[in-house]
Amino acid sequence: MENQIERIKENIMSDTSLVKDINNVPYYSVDTFISDAEAYVKAVRENRMINVIGSVSSSGMSRKIKFTSCEKYAYNDNEYYQRNYSCLFRALGYKESKNSYGYFTISGCGMDMIFHTNYSIMHSFCRYGFITKEECDKLAQRTPSTI
Repeated sequence: MENQIERIKENIMSDTSLVKDINNVPYYSVDTFISDAEAYVKAVRENRMINVIGSVSSSGMSRKIKFTSCEKYAYNDNEYYQRNYSCLFRALGYKESKNSYGYFTISGCGMDMIFHTNYSIMHSFCRYGFITKEECDKLAQRTPSTI
């Protein structure tokens, strides 16, 4: 496991644009990015990933969305919270929506943009070594639930 984390860190550090984006997120680090990415993958794997569509532009060419997952508190198995992946998305280069904390503007039409966003993220995680190609093929096809 330690060896895999070191390999992931090496892959991340070799991507200068990702390192720059991680450093542009206040109070965020490569270690936090790795932790968030692992939590994201685990939530998709366990079908706990949820997205919220805040709004769709009048032209239908973009939408404001956010991704969250239902997580148990470490100290109490009977309490849950919604984990927001806004820092992870900012580090991956997504543009945060104005006046809407935690939401990101996703442009595009003619396809399921929630599916496309998750698909793109899973393939990024595969490139960095978080998941294998086989698991990427499976998890990239899982569209998070929309509320």
